[in-house]
Amino acid sequence: MFTILLLIYITVSLIISKSVNPHPSLENWICQFHDLFQIDTLLTDLLWGSLTGIGLIVILSLLDVLVALISRVNIREWIHRTDHLLPVTAVQKRWALSISIVGSLQEEIMFRGFIFIALIPLWSHWIWTALLLSAVFSLLHASVQGFWSTLWIFIISVVLCMIVALGGSIYFVAIAHILINITNLFILPLFFKKHDE
Repeated sequence: MFTILLLIYITVSLIISKSVNPHPSLENWICQFHDLFQIDTLLTDLLWGSLTGIGLIVILSLLDVLVALISRVNIREWIHRTDHLLPVTAVQKRWALSISIVGSLQEEIMFRGFIFIALIPLWSHWIWTALLLSAVFSLLHASVQGFWSTLWIFIISVVLCMIVALGGSIYFVAIAHILINITNLFILPLFFKKHDE
């Protein structure tokens, strides 16, 4: 995936630099894409991204419990409904951790960097692009995770798109995404396991 993204970036850069005709749309996209990778606010972005990720985890965990209460389902069973997706062995845990880090970064570069930035000019407001992109992003997870988890992914994606639309960096949304995945795969299961005993 990273290779494809790199090839797209190189191709667009070559078109802009080698063409005698101006390409304002491509030039605008590449400038906005570069803006996502500004290093001058890296530490601040990582801090606020971490806090945003933790905040989203708390809010969505509370919403998940609320759904169980409204549905009159046993909260413990509801929380453990996707435990079959969790890594169990050491090898699975290493793969899950590396996918959480590398996969989240690639997804953010592709969805919030390449696609979101490219599609914003098609509508009058960034929210329409965010809703479309978030629907696609969450549906890509739907076959494995079920309706409620897909809905939570949709909400997270809209929030991350909003952050980018309001000037947030790729570092901000990537660290939030990574923390959400790591928390869901490793930290929350340990927390619930301790409280189940």
